[in-house]
Amino acid sequence: MLTLIIFIPLLTALALIFVARENTGVIRAAGIGATTATLVVSLWILFTFDTSNPGMQFVQSAHWVPALHINYLVGVDGISLWMVVLTAFLGVISLLLSLNQKKNLRDFVALMLALEAGTLGVFMALDTILFYVFWELMLVPTYFIIGIWGEGRRVYATMKFVVYTLVGSLLMLVAIITLTMVHYGATHEVTFDLRILAHTHIDPFMQAWMFLCFFVAFAIKVPVFPLHSWLPHAYVACPIPALILLTGAMSKTGAYGLLRFCLPLFPDAVDSMALVIGFMAASGMVYGAWIALAQRDIKSLVAYSSISHLGFIVLGIFAQNGEGIEGSVLQMVNHGIIASALFIIVGFIELRMGTRNLGELKGLSKSMPVLYGVFMLVMLAALGLPGLNGFVGEFLILMGVWTSNLLAELAGILVLMGGLSIVFASIYMLYMFQGAMQEKPNSENVSDINSGEFKLLLPACLLILLIGLYPKPFIDRVSPSVDSLLHLEKTVNLEAGKDSGHH
Repeated sequence: MLTLIIFIPLLTALALIFVARENTGVIRAAGIGATTATLVVSLWILFTFDTSNPGMQFVQSAHWVPALHINYLVGVDGISLWMVVLTAFLGVISLLLSLNQKKNLRDFVALMLALEAGTLGVFMALDTILFYVFWELMLVPTYFIIGIWGEGRRVYATMKFVVYTLVGSLLMLVAIITLTMVHYGATHEVTFDLRILAHTHIDPFMQAWMFLCFFVAFAIKVPVFPLHSWLPHAYVACPIPALILLTGAMSKTGAYGLLRFCLPLFPDAVDSMALVIGFMAASGMVYGAWIALAQRDIKSLVAYSSISHLGFIVLGIFAQNGEGIEGSVLQMVNHGIIASALFIIVGFIELRMGTRNLGELKGLSKSMPVLYGVFMLVMLAALGLPGLNGFVGEFLILMGVWTSNLLAELAGILVLMGGLSIVFASIYMLYMFQGAMQEKPNSENVSDINSGEFKLLLPACLLILLIGLYPKPFIDRVSPSVDSLLHLEKTVNLEAGKDSGHH
């Protein structure tokens, strides 16, 4: 079933090459059909997922490059399950949004499908080389989408994005190969299976530099301050439909990589570097929020607020306890829903007003009451109002940091920085909302969003309320896998060290 999730969008993207460009009806139907089918399969997996089993489920494997022991190996656990469902859900919404694309619809839809397939593959791959292939597959469509359909300084933005990402990817490839060599040295087996490699004993010095290679690759994707400088350029240049996948799903692949690779494989390195990384993440939270305050362009305001919110997720991961990591996984889903809804709203406003500058937007609430209501809900979720989904994740993360053993020396400061970034978030979100919606309107004849546009935002609104009021079903599916991850990290490496000593 997991293979279907990856290959429905991928094969549709390849098939679209053979469709004539003029044939927009077929292109639209194929795009919507593929993303909807992917979502249906991922929901089926969500509902048949066994919450009591902390391990990998629905595992599928096939020999891929047998000579090198590289296999096609996919599976999901509670941590990746939500990421897969989120990506499939955002895939449908971003595709529905791309149907208005005037310029070369066929190639745009094909690239969007390829981007979705690559992102889904990253969340499911259990073979490290397969993970790397999907990781690179995300880069290619993004490069073309921003480079061809982007706006503003799009060439500069793509170059910066590609250079940053490639540096990270190459470091990661070096670390992946080294990991297999270390395992081979201990056991004389060649394997790229992540589940087996997690049991390898690695001496602390090796751990430190392999951890850094992986960390840089993942930190660039998230991005963690100070590796974030590609993000505002890329987000502002990126067309809104692709931006939904970029901010909602692709930025989460970095955080997911930290959970899947860095924590279980390199516990000593994590212990020694957690404080520094926690402080980097917290600095990013405050910095992103501080810069967001100064933005006049609402698209770049939302982009900087993303840096701030993603810092929260990384901070929770390095708290190294149940609350922190569960909060982070939940916050990955929440941020995906909230940020993509905000970008859609920005797109609708720009479509009607022809501008994103807060100085030129005023008083839209009178002529756009429906958008006003939706915008208000999403904005309150973004600033973490209790009862909405943003609050649950942030609260769990701050709890996790406060009770964390690893971050104990700085716990108070980190929680204060988190609190500060939430205060800033309230200021810039209200500033954006009131700047666009309140006061005397500049123009009277603005049309409200139509029913089709409202339907694109409705699922996000329902999820914001549902997760905010009743997060239990979300956390229930994550908890066992998080516990098993933390348990693995504490025990396995000790045992693995003893075993390799006897051989």
